[in-house]
Amino acid sequence: MREHIEAAYNYMVKIHEQDTTGHDIAHVRRVHKLAQTLAKSYPQSNHYVIEMAALLHDTVDDKLVHSGQAYQALNHFLDDLEVLENDKNAILYIIKHMSFRQSKAVGQLQTIEARIVQDADRLDAIGAIGIARTFQFAGHFKEPMWTGETTYDDLRHHAVNLDTLAPSAIKHFYEKLLLLKDLMNTPEAKKLAQQRHEYLEQFLKQFFDEWDSHHI
Repeated sequence: MREHIEAAYNYMVKIHEQDTTGHDIAHVRRVHKLAQTLAKSYPQSNHYVIEMAALLHDTVDDKLVHSGQAYQALNHFLDDLEVLENDKNAILYIIKHMSFRQSKAVGQLQTIEARIVQDADRLDAIGAIGIARTFQFAGHFKEPMWTGETTYDDLRHHAVNLDTLAPSAIKHFYEKLLLLKDLMNTPEAKKLAQQRHEYLEQFLKQFFDEWDSHHI
């Protein structure tokens, strides 16, 4: 099985080595490590499936690649490795269903392996790393840091319709990042998410204090 893990790592590297969106090799390595850490609490889970899915989860992301072609390539890769059919189906199930767009409620994923990998990916979207990745992603797609369209208080009290705001890094915090704490599946991920969520809150308060001081 280790040779499969190494092959999956090398496959991932080829796809992510030029990434400038925050979905780079370092992101995948962190998700892989976090997933392994969370999996320790579930010795009955299939750790091979967890590692493979964690390493390959962004190789088909339609924000980054043409997903149809990417899924076809991934299928060929897993077939060439002669991954067992049950394991292959489990890996692909995780990859297809773990995204924020696919699963916005706790408990929707059918397997513990999927819940673990989803938690690991979501943990890397919050905290200090999550903040850095958000601004990197926005910069890559030429979105501003913030547009100044509304106030911190209105955002904090949900007094503004996010759909009316132009895309920006800060908007993404309210659309996604601040929601992730309550979408974790496993107890260990919930603990880690609480700490990282508090850091997001501190950052936003500081950001708006500084933004407002320069926009009188």
